[in-house]
Amino acid sequence: MAGPLKKRTLRWLIPVHRYLGLGMSLILLLWFSSGIVMMFEGYPRTPDHQRMDWLEPLAPGQLEVAPSQALAALDMDDPERLRINQPGKRPRLHAMDETGQWQSAFADTGEPAPPLDRKQAAQRAEALSGTEVASVTRLAGPDQWTVNSHVEAPAPLWRVALDDDPGTHLYLSRPTGEVIHGTTFHERVWGYAGPVIHWIYPTQLRDLSGVWRQVVIWLSGIGTAACLSGVVLGLMLMRRNARRGGLSPFRGWFRWHHYLGLVFGALATTWVFSGLLSMGPFHWTSADRKPALTDHLGRNSPGSHAAAAAPSTIGTLAERGPHELQLHRFNGRTYYRSMARDGTERLHAARPGHTTPAAEGRIPVNVVRTALERTPKDTLTAFREQTAYDAYYYAGRSGRIGRKGPPLPVYRADYASGAWLYIDPATGSVLQHSTPLSRLNRWLYNGLHSLDFPVLKPGSWFWYGLVIVLMSGGTGLCLTGTWLSIRYLRRRRKA
Repeated sequence: MAGPLKKRTLRWLIPVHRYLGLGMSLILLLWFSSGIVMMFEGYPRTPDHQRMDWLEPLAPGQLEVAPSQALAALDMDDPERLRINQPGKRPRLHAMDETGQWQSAFADTGEPAPPLDRKQAAQRAEALSGTEVASVTRLAGPDQWTVNSHVEAPAPLWRVALDDDPGTHLYLSRPTGEVIHGTTFHERVWGYAGPVIHWIYPTQLRDLSGVWRQVVIWLSGIGTAACLSGVVLGLMLMRRNARRGGLSPFRGWFRWHHYLGLVFGALATTWVFSGLLSMGPFHWTSADRKPALTDHLGRNSPGSHAAAAAPSTIGTLAERGPHELQLHRFNGRTYYRSMARDGTERLHAARPGHTTPAAEGRIPVNVVRTALERTPKDTLTAFREQTAYDAYYYAGRSGRIGRKGPPLPVYRADYASGAWLYIDPATGSVLQHSTPLSRLNRWLYNGLHSLDFPVLKPGSWFWYGLVIVLMSGGTGLCLTGTWLSIRYLRRRRKA
């Protein structure tokens, strides 16, 4: 009975694996090889401290205009985002409407600020870098290095290429005058070799976020089926008696593909499947998330401007020269959230005479706990200060490629529903919202895709060696599969 069943299974499984491999072997090869690159290089991003370096420090005494007055001049009612900084010689207030469009007004007079023109963009870039400008390009939409959701790009942008050794490109916002991003030739080359290939990130496709998401989900789903069918097929075709020519009945490239599949096929399957999970198919990780869990804590700026006085009237702002102010709500109160040159943040009361809950740059534990106890439809069961990373709130890949991880210490709030909130002590902002499903996804995605298991000590020499061996094996498996697919197509073409 086993013999006929095995033959019938092989009769349909062999063509399934063959044709799935024809379509996916090259894509899988690119995924594995670019994954090796991404162990060491990431997508070019601009951290807050670098963005602060491109701004002049604010002189609070010059900020004479209340946000509501500047917004009235811009004919804006309730902006989604609002911040104040000084990208040039005069301070500006920048506001974003519900469509994502930004406008600026001068924060010393309230007059609308004109958009940055080509000459001004070149002069600003040259003044910041001390280097001559090679070219200035106006971008109607995002390019390859501003399409990522981590890059906040108040479009349209000026892309200024500098005539320097690193091959620097600076991106300046036309409506706000800010330098919002920068890349070097090194970052762009490795960005193409790693993230752009790995994430299937051509600009035109990524700009269509819904289409891009479906493309990645379908390709990773088909890739998982191709790898899984290969694992089953490889086990079924393995010889029981290894003394009669080895475990594989094949020769040449087929034998290499078979052996690599026996060793690395399961890894390839779980790796591609975990990549599928990174896209949140069917939105399964958000199924147990309560959207209103922290709504009462407040939003970054909507509705805050009416309660905010002119920054010049806030005495505590003069203690340090902030590089940026943002309107911020916490527990029903409005504050100015200041960011220093090194990226550190602090709250200041937005109305004279009001007190700030933060002492020495942080909000006391009891104040945050009281605010979180007001969470509707859920019960706070535990609250504590956390001074070290745990298995769910940690630096992860950002630390392994030399980037700053999430801040410490944090406040952690546990709820009866299983939700965990990690709170920034400096501002009361929710840094991470963890649910039972998102914690499961942490092991299924980060664990399987990056071998991000604490027992393996990610970032250690052992971990790097293990991952490189496994990824190289997966690359070899896909390379042999790609070559076999090319040979098959050549034969079919000649036939």
